[in-house]
Amino acid sequence: MTTVQRFAHTFVMVGLVAVAARTPMASAEDAPSLKGIKRIFIEKMSEDLDQYISAEITKQMKGRILVVLDKADADAILRGVGEDRKGTGAAITGRYLGLHDNATGSISLIDKQEKIVLWSDEAGDRSLVFGRLKRGGPRKVADRLVSNLKKALDKAK
Repeated sequence: MTTVQRFAHTFVMVGLVAVAARTPMASAEDAPSLKGIKRIFIEKMSEDLDQYISAEITKQMKGRILVVLDKADADAILRGVGEDRKGTGAAITGRYLGLHDNATGSISLIDKQEKIVLWSDEAGDRSLVFGRLKRGGPRKVADRLVSNLKKALDKAK
């Protein structure tokens, strides 16, 4: 490389750095956060987990967070999946002995542009202490997930 080529290369690189420094970039302050979430749209989930989550949000958050039926009205979207093991083996080792989860769920709260995950969690219905005396299944999973969402929203205030 000749001296002139090196000079031209350096000049171009300095120019690119100057342009990049002036270009506005998205910052953490510009990104959506949990603070502004007041209305949530819940997408359909397997094992009817969406219905249980909707009921739990209404019960646990008592008007603080509203569940809306139109995605356009929402501040955030809740999507996820639920699984429920069925059968005798699952009932004995899971429900009666409390050794594993019979029902599990995983949800993510995403911004309304569907580009950023604001919060995510997973839960199961296992109960080692009370075993079959406590409710289980998707209802218990929804209860735990919404409780964790409520804590995250409280922390974001």
